[in-house]
Amino acid sequence: MAASRGAKIGIVLVVLAVVLVGVLFVADRIAASTARDRIADETRKQLAANSVTYAAGPAVKIAGFPFLTQVLAGEYEKITIGLTRPQIENVQLEALTVDAKSVKADARDLMNGTGEVVAGEVTGRATMTWDNVRKLLEFTNLPQGVDPSAVDVKVVNNKIELRIPVQYQGFKVTIIANGNMVVEAGKVRLKLESVTTDQGNLPKFVNDLIQANKSRLQVSVKLPGLPYNLVINSAETTDSGLLVIASAKNVLLTGQ
Repeated sequence: MAASRGAKIGIVLVVLAVVLVGVLFVADRIAASTARDRIADETRKQLAANSVTYAAGPAVKIAGFPFLTQVLAGEYEKITIGLTRPQIENVQLEALTVDAKSVKADARDLMNGTGEVVAGEVTGRATMTWDNVRKLLEFTNLPQGVDPSAVDVKVVNNKIELRIPVQYQGFKVTIIANGNMVVEAGKVRLKLESVTTDQGNLPKFVNDLIQANKSRLQVSVKLPGLPYNLVINSAETTDSGLLVIASAKNVLLTGQ
């Protein structure tokens, strides 16, 4: 009889434990959802204030489980904000992803939609197609007779290749410039490594023109200012387009 009663008590305790875990899990997910909604709303406001449009988003993810332990500590592992096809300063991006780490916020402020949410470190990744990169190219010291809009851009053997049609004194030739994307003072430019043509034997005056401009030709990408005052650190090239990586510290995610 006593054994039977003990078994029943054990079952009741197990059931209560399961119910308690379930309640805590639901409460944890509700709290996480509320926080995501708050950050998404703040992001929409900031983007609208800066005339940034987008096809979808902002999609907000909060890393780490359980969430409530992060709330109690007032510090969050990582918050990711994603935008699909954002347009910034009339420049079309394919995607923009922002990862915020060491995020601090008062628990009550976060849940009530008040106060500040501050990230100690933010990293952004922006991608765009070569068609859109082409529109942002800025040339300095182009040879005479070059139409910048006619310049073709693609990736060949992991190098950026520019094909620049030139008309000079009735002669037509395509200059082929190869190099890598580099970042200097937060700006993306093409560091040229070689400049040739699509033809072999050229008239001397054409060769002279190419040689005279070979070391002077400069190409940069006029990128828009990124949200959260992100500063560009590096640029990577793919067959489909350009990937820009940027970062910032001590960023205010809400109330900007």
